[in-house]
Amino acid sequence: MAKHDRNRELSGGTSEKVIVRLRHAHAIKRILDRKTLKIVGWLYEWNTGQTAPMWKDQPCKDVIYD
Repeated sequence: MAKHDRNRELSGGTSEKVIVRLRHAHAIKRILDRKTLKIVGWLYEWNTGQTAPMWKDQPCKDVIYD
């Protein structure tokens, strides 16, 4: 699967900001349209443990994870 690299700036509600380097991500699940069961995206897990969807086209609301 494809790997991605990006930075994310996080703020914990204080004046301090933390820069977290999201270096590697890999797909852990497919995101399927609930009605058609067609793949509409993938759920990626980053090296930090965070997860984020990557949509094929546009974000969908009625989905299931496979």
